Amino acid sequence: MNKLEFAYHLTPEAILAYAHSIETPLQKIDGTWLAPPTMPVTFWTLADVPWLDKERTFIHGSQSFAYEKPLLAGAHLDCVLTLTRMEQKTGHSGALTLYTHLLECRCKGELVVSAETVLISLEDHAWKKR
Repeated sequence: MNKLEFAYHLTPEAILAYAHSIETPLQKIDGTWLAPPTMPVTFWTLADVPWLDKERTFIHGSQSFAYEKPLLAGAHLDCVLTLTRMEQKTGHSGALTLYTHLLECRCKGELVVSAETVLISLEDHAWKKR
């Protein structure tokens, strides 16, 4: 399996920008901004993920999140992104590669969130060549 470890500091500005970009209401807990539930998928897009070719196009196939604690502004997160599965399939328009990832983020050693994301590579699809 491939793993990538990285640190992420969750700023109030990042939460506000992400919430506005997906047009979701903002929430606070004890005066601190709470990250929208889907925000962790943005963390690892900032990292250089060696097994994902930057020249390819990817779409989200699925994603799920399991929270142990609220994800709050100011958190210093230690994240581990793991490629848990890579699977090749043939779709209606050509070959597909599915990349299943598990992202685990901890704050002060305690698990805050785990997120599973499936990305689908569309590079070989015939419709992209038109």
